[in-house]
Amino acid sequence: MLTMAQINYIKQLREDDEKSITDIADTLGISWRTAKKYADGDLKVEDRPKQKRKRPVMGPYTEIVDAWLEEDKLLPKKQRRTVKAIYNQLSKRTDYSGSSRTVYRYVKKRRQELIDASKKQYVKLTHDPGTAQVDFGEFKAVHPETRKLYPYPYLVVTFPHSNAQLARVTPAENIECFLEALKDIFDELGGVPKVLWFDNLSSAVTEVLKGTKRKLTKTFTAFKWHYRFKANFCNVGEGHEKGSVENKVGYLRRNWMSPPPLISEVARFNDNLKAEMAADRDRKHYEKDEQISELFKDDLNSLLKLPTEEFEVVRTDTKVANKYGEIKVKNETYHVGSAHPKQSLFLKIYWNKIVVYDEYGEKKLTTLPRKYLPKRIDDIDWIEELKIFKTKPRAIEQAAYLGALPAATKEYLLPEDLTARRERIKVLISLLEDYEMSEIDKATQTASKQNKLDEEYLKAILAYGNQESIPQPEHGPTLARYDRLRPEGASYHE
Repeated sequence: MLTMAQINYIKQLREDDEKSITDIADTLGISWRTAKKYADGDLKVEDRPKQKRKRPVMGPYTEIVDAWLEEDKLLPKKQRRTVKAIYNQLSKRTDYSGSSRTVYRYVKKRRQELIDASKKQYVKLTHDPGTAQVDFGEFKAVHPETRKLYPYPYLVVTFPHSNAQLARVTPAENIECFLEALKDIFDELGGVPKVLWFDNLSSAVTEVLKGTKRKLTKTFTAFKWHYRFKANFCNVGEGHEKGSVENKVGYLRRNWMSPPPLISEVARFNDNLKAEMAADRDRKHYEKDEQISELFKDDLNSLLKLPTEEFEVVRTDTKVANKYGEIKVKNETYHVGSAHPKQSLFLKIYWNKIVVYDEYGEKKLTTLPRKYLPKRIDDIDWIEELKIFKTKPRAIEQAAYLGALPAATKEYLLPEDLTARRERIKVLISLLEDYEMSEIDKATQTASKQNKLDEEYLKAILAYGNQESIPQPEHGPTLARYDRLRPEGASYHE
């Protein structure tokens, strides 16, 4: 007859790991019929009153052993104390005089109780310390070169117990960016949440099965087991089940991503965001009469220990080069210079690069940077934006899209004199009806060098295609019109 520990393990292999009956039988060395009985059977274990045995020898030391077992829960399996190690430590550090067999029986029982208690905790949406929720949001930011609005995803991790949050902006929502951002957040925390609640995001879930069962991607499964956290998924269409992170996604967008920021480097933006999230914890919890930073310490103390070995977030794939030596990854085309047409290639795909090998994965051919072209690009409606400030020239200093203006145009719009500022806003609106902002900025740069920023001169520069020098106006004292009649090479004194 199997013990409850063995039965629980069979259930875990069947329900959580989705192992077949044959795999379970082979793993435990039991018959297929026995594995089937406990894996899929509806077992009813009647409660029986149990006689509590006194532990005259172990009694004074149970608290110490319990603490060690709680510590071990936060460590990887291979780093946890064995029963022999517990017995040795107990003998050396205390005056325990009992047998190793007594320690073995107690540790075995307590470990099972801790496992059962942990499983009960996963059944409900708990706000216990160390439990976190994860979700993606999206905001728009200004690209420093194109001065257009691009969508950026950002990953948010919240701890409902303390109401603390952490976040990372990512180039995309693919599995590599998702796990790399989550890994970076674990490093910042210095540990791993015991339980993480997710939506049914495609980066992790390939198929939603009946009830709470999910078919997970291979990369996410490896990541989950490496960091040893429990992954729970909300019911389809029930995003409120992770209401904490849903609220935080909007909270971050309103407070740190509005108005649309200018992002030149995502890494630098994330560094600033990390500091802002830390500073945001220095306030009181919305319900509890305590600082979020103090409550967050409970979360940190409940984290699992980080693994000693780093997890490499990488996905492998195979591709065949076309006749131009090109391959496609996530709908983006990459050229592999050393590949010949119809050559089979083995790829190692990271969040920021693709390493290309020959078909056997033995010879490295090249390393390609990942392309992240946005799904959409939105132009800023500068005319409508500037119209707001025609009669409020002082307020343009706080305009939402001021940071998106090219440098020369921004300087042109912000003279100290408010009357001049008002007139320049009107001029810019007029110019934008016929020209692009990039053209106007080049004209403004040219006009600034000549120290001539009046409307007519700007229009003349734009009309002549932003040349460094333009013909002088036909009125007033000028020899420009005669220069065109003079024979080439002749001087005025000939």
